[in-house]
Amino acid sequence: MRRIGSIGVLAVIVATVLLPGCSAPRVDFTTISCPPRAPELDAYNVFVGKWNWQATLLNADKEDEAWTGTAQWDWTLDNRCLQGHMSVKGAHAEFQSVGLWSWHPKADKYVWTMFNNWGYPQHGTATYQAATKCWRMSYKSVGLDGRTSYGIYTMKVVNDDTLEWTVKEWRFPLHLFKKMEMTGTYTRAK
Repeated sequence: MRRIGSIGVLAVIVATVLLPGCSAPRVDFTTISCPPRAPELDAYNVFVGKWNWQATLLNADKEDEAWTGTAQWDWTLDNRCLQGHMSVKGAHAEFQSVGLWSWHPKADKYVWTMFNNWGYPQHGTATYQAATKCWRMSYKSVGLDGRTSYGIYTMKVVNDDTLEWTVKEWRFPLHLFKKMEMTGTYTRAK
């Protein structure tokens, strides 16, 4: 009986110590301020504006090889996030996409995500090599066939008005069994 009483007293002490710790502390916004904008975001400046693009789907039947589209990218959220809209059209399919690109200050890397009107998401990370003006954007997505895909976009900034790109997509994370390969050019709309 005495042991049960000791356990009860111990439970009251533990509850007294732990319960206040379960509630969130008061937030004092006078001590919180917006951090400075990451300078890495400036590398996205080249994408801002309206674009026309053309591409070739390398592993398609002849009539489905040619694709065209438009894109519009603009800064949002105090120039901390690039927001875009893209239209894509081929011989037998067309779709719309919306994307967000930004810099993750804690992970110290570029992050991005896109969604299309077929309901398929795409998200990944990116690296930028300023010396070569090349982007490499790894991603995981649900492909247009409805199956999970793993891909890599590469984009070369030829000049402020021209971007050359390729995309390769595989069925497995180790880049086994290629599903799709495409190459194309973005040209700034005048």
